[in-house]
Amino acid sequence: MTITYVIVGATALGQSVARQLAAQVDSTVRIVHTAKEQLPADLADQVTAFTGDLTKEATYQEVLKGQPIIFSALTGMDVDLAFEALFDAQYHQQLQLTRFVMLSTAGVDQEVTGELDYPGITDVKEYLNQQRYAAKLVDEAEFPYTILRPVTLTTDPETTPKIIKEGAVVPAGHVSRETVATVASQIVINGGYDYQSLAIC
Repeated sequence: MTITYVIVGATALGQSVARQLAAQVDSTVRIVHTAKEQLPADLADQVTAFTGDLTKEATYQEVLKGQPIIFSALTGMDVDLAFEALFDAQYHQQLQLTRFVMLSTAGVDQEVTGELDYPGITDVKEYLNQQRYAAKLVDEAEFPYTILRPVTLTTDPETTPKIIKEGAVVPAGHVSRETVATVASQIVINGGYDYQSLAIC
């Protein structure tokens, strides 16, 4: 049986997860992204790409068919608007989703000790509010989900992740993007951590 994976956002982390999922036997990988984002040619050959406005419901109508497992690799502002559109498409078409894994950020639960960097974010308060609302939409969608809250991402080589359960204090710091991509891929493929929010350091 072929398993369908959907990745929302062609970010560097999303592309890394896509490569790991495409390497699975009997897998189909779809990536939905904005027109501004480009896929490397080798990855484009391994996946089915959909391009559109991620804040519009119509963008997701074909993408969500076939009970996919979804990984949201979206970063930055307006993730909440993209999730509203995605879940509207899911609801209006009565599409069943298998699992939803969301990339968020440490700091949404005011759990970080020390100062955390949010590269490219000018309004941190609004950004964290949008992340909280996006997580609320995932929680209310009522299918298994996992929320990943990494500290500041770096381009360093992959290391062994430290996973911290929700409610515990998280020290400010940095974690390799590849480390987070591997954690995300393993949860997307194998499940586990259902209805949990995990910090990754």
